[in-house]
Amino acid sequence: MKCPQCQTENKPDSQFCFNCGTPLKTFTAPDDSVRGRSSSSAKRYAQGKNPTIATVLSFLIVGVGQFYNGDAIKGVVMLVGAIVLSFTVVGSIGIWVWSMIDAYQVAKGNTSLWS
Repeated sequence: MKCPQCQTENKPDSQFCFNCGTPLKTFTAPDDSVRGRSSSSAKRYAQGKNPTIATVLSFLIVGVGQFYNGDAIKGVVMLVGAIVLSFTVVGSIGIWVWSMIDAYQVAKGNTSLWS
């Protein structure tokens, strides 16, 4: 999908331009009441968050990038997981890397929030 602001080519499912951050399309949640589902099951995405800031925050402290993105549940899970697995190098590094990648992807709009 091409950005209307800067003409940068983005992934078809991106919500924001990779280059300038302009929203690429407006998503409207379908009327789930017709299908018998509540609208609370609809996925939510972080909006207006800087992927670089989210990644740096998670680099400094595991899970803080998720708090920045508005995903407190995932932030707590990652922080507690890093503390519990702090005695194993592989486990703590794995959660640390997961935290950085996830913070970037959520801030960019490619992954939905848990909460």
